[in-house]
Amino acid sequence: RDGRADRPSRVGQRPRHGVARRLRTGLARASAANMRAEGSPSLLRAKPTSSRAYGASKTSRRRARRYVLLPILGCAAWALLFVLYKQHEVLGERRAATPRGATLAERLATPSSDQERARGVHADPQAEERQKELETADEIASPAKNFAAAADDDDEGTPEELRAAAEALMDSMKWNLPDEPPAPPVTLTSGAGEFPRPAIDEKTNVVRTGAGGDDARDGAVPDGGWHRGIKADVARRNAVRDAMVDAYDAYEKYAFGDDELRPQARRGKNAFGALGATIIDSLDTLWIMGLSDHYSRARNWVDEFLYFDREWEASVFETTIRVLGGLLAAYDLSGDEMYVEKCLELAKRLEPAFRTPTGVPKNIVNLKTGETKTPPWTGAPGVVVLSEFGSLAMEFGALSERVTPRDEKWRVLGETPVKVAIGKSDEKNLPRNVPNGLYPLYFDSTRAVWTNTKVSVGAMGDSWYEYLLKVWVQGGRTEAMRGWHDAWQNVARGILENLVIDGNDDDAFVASWDGGGPVHEMDHLSCFVGGMFCLGSGSGVTEQEKLYLETARKITKTCYKMYADSPTGIAPETIGFRGGTAHVGQRSNIQRPEAIESIFYMYRKTGDEMYREWAWEMFQSMKAQYRTESGWCGLKDVRVNPPQRDDLTQSFFFAETLKYFYLIFADGDVVHLDEWVFNTEAHPLRVRARKHSIV
Repeated sequence: RDGRADRPSRVGQRPRHGVARRLRTGLARASAANMRAEGSPSLLRAKPTSSRAYGASKTSRRRARRYVLLPILGCAAWALLFVLYKQHEVLGERRAATPRGATLAERLATPSSDQERARGVHADPQAEERQKELETADEIASPAKNFAAAADDDDEGTPEELRAAAEALMDSMKWNLPDEPPAPPVTLTSGAGEFPRPAIDEKTNVVRTGAGGDDARDGAVPDGGWHRGIKADVARRNAVRDAMVDAYDAYEKYAFGDDELRPQARRGKNAFGALGATIIDSLDTLWIMGLSDHYSRARNWVDEFLYFDREWEASVFETTIRVLGGLLAAYDLSGDEMYVEKCLELAKRLEPAFRTPTGVPKNIVNLKTGETKTPPWTGAPGVVVLSEFGSLAMEFGALSERVTPRDEKWRVLGETPVKVAIGKSDEKNLPRNVPNGLYPLYFDSTRAVWTNTKVSVGAMGDSWYEYLLKVWVQGGRTEAMRGWHDAWQNVARGILENLVIDGNDDDAFVASWDGGGPVHEMDHLSCFVGGMFCLGSGSGVTEQEKLYLETARKITKTCYKMYADSPTGIAPETIGFRGGTAHVGQRSNIQRPEAIESIFYMYRKTGDEMYREWAWEMFQSMKAQYRTESGWCGLKDVRVNPPQRDDLTQSFFFAETLKYFYLIFADGDVVHLDEWVFNTEAHPLRVRARKHSIV
C-alpha cells in the first residue's frame, strides 16, 4: 500500500476501501494466467496493476531515495574511500622514501636509513594512524553531510544548492593515485651555429623589431593613430623579462621538446602532436626580449627536430595559429629562411583539409595520411566551427608573400572560406533570430549552410571577427582590401547593436546570443573585443571611430575589474551579469591573455598611465598565484586564496600573456603597431601592402 488508501481523496468524500481494487487485481491476474496458457503476445504489453512499484507516488519515491538508495550509495562510497585510504597508506610509504623527481639511480642509491627518515617515523605509529583516520573522516564527512541533507530535503533542493554541495563533495575526495613513471631525460639543443640572433640596439637598449618605427614615422605604412613618444618603464619591463626567463627555464628543464609543461608533475604534455608548441610559441617572444641564448636553443630545436610526417590528427586551426603563425613571425623578425621552409612543409600537410565542395576546410587533418574529419560534437559530418575555418587568412596570406617564388595559392586557400561565409551572411541565408552582422557558430562545409542559431564572440567565434579587421590592417589598408574592411564594419555594427551591454560603473560587457536574445554572460576570451575596437578606431577622427574607442574603453574596464574584484587578483574563465552586477561563472583560470591584450592596445592608443598601473597590478597577482618552483600554473578556483593550482603552463602564456605585459612597459617602437599586426596567438606579422584579395 502507498499509505493513501485509508485517507479521503477530497474533503467530504468517504474513505476509499480496497475491496474493488482487490477484485480488479484478481481479475487481472486470472486474465494474465489465461494469456500465458494461450501464449498470447499481448502479455508482453501487460502493465503491473500493483501500486507498490517504485515511482507510484512522490511519497514512495522520496522514501525510496531516503531509506534505500542513499544508504546504499553511502555505504559504497565509504567502502571505496576505505580501500583508497589503505592503498594510499602503502603507496605513500613507497613515495616518501625518495624525494619527488629523483631518478631511478638515486632511488636505488638511497640508504634504508634515509628512507626511514624520509617516511618521518614517529614514536607512536598507532597514535598517528588514529589521527589520520580522524582527519580523513572530518575532511570527507562535512561536505558529504551537506550533500545528504540537500538530497534528503522534502523540497529536493534548488539546482544551485545541489551543484554547490556536489562540488564540495568532489573537492573533498582526494584520489591519491601512484605517481607516474619518471619522465624521460630532457636534452637541450645547442645554441651554437651561424644564424641571425636577437641583438640589443646600442641607441635604444632594446632589440630592434623590423623598421623599429621608422616606416611609421616616414609614412611608409598607414597611420593607425597610435600614441607617439611612449617611453619604457625599464624596471617593470625587466621584471616581466625575468618572469619569462623563470617560466621558460622550467619548461627547458622538465619538458623541452614537448608541447607544454606540467609543473606539478615535472614533465611534459603533448596535446598538439609533439610539435614543440611551447618552443614555437615562444620564438618571437624570446627574440623581442633579447634572450639570445634561449632563442638560439629553441631555433636549433626547430631546425633539427621539427618535422610533420607524423601520425597525428591535427587541428587545422590550432596548428595554423600556433605553429605556422609562430614560424612566420620568427622569420619576419629574424629573416632566417629555415623558418619559411618549415612553413611550406607544414602548409602542404594541412592542405588536404581544404578539399571540400565549398573550399571551407574540415577541422581535423591527419598530418601523415591526409585524412580529414570534423569533431562529432558539431552535430553532423562536414559541420565546422566558425572561428576555426575563418581564422586562417592571416597566416596563409603571409606565407604566399614569403615563399620564393611568390605563390598565391596559399592566400586563396585561406581567403576562400571567408568569402563563402560572407556570401551566406545575408538575411536570406542566415537562420531566423540571428541579427545582421552576426554569424552562427556552425557551418556545413559540404552544403554551405548554417546549422545553428547561437552566436558568440567568445569561444568558437572570437577570431572570426578579429581576422576580418586584422587582415585588412595586415594588407596595408589598401583599396584591394576594402572587402575585409566593409565586412568588419558590418560585424562591428552587429556587435554594438546586439551584444555590447552597458554596466553600472561606466563600463560594458559583451554578451553572447542564443536563438533570439542576448545571454548575459561573458567569456574571458571575449575581452579581446576591447582591443579589437581599439585597433579599429584608427585615428579617432570620425564619430564612428570615436564610438569604437569609447566602447573599447568600457569593455577593457570590465575586463580589468574581473581581476581587481577577485580575492586572488585573478579573473575567472566566465562571469555572469544580473542587473549589471557581475558574479563568477566558471571559476578556473588558465593564464589567458585577452584582458592584458586590450589593456595593451588601450595604452598604445591613449598613452594613459592608468593602463600601465592596471597591467602591473595584474602581473603581480599572476606572479603570486601562478608561480611554483617548477613552473607557472593556472588556477582551479580563483575564489580561493591560497591558490589551488592546476598542472599546466599553457603555450600561449609565453606567446601572448607575457609578451603583452612586456610590450606595455617597453618603448612604443618595439613592435610598432603601424608596422606589425598580431595574429590571434599574438605572433607579430609584418604589414605589407596588398594589391589582390578575393574577399
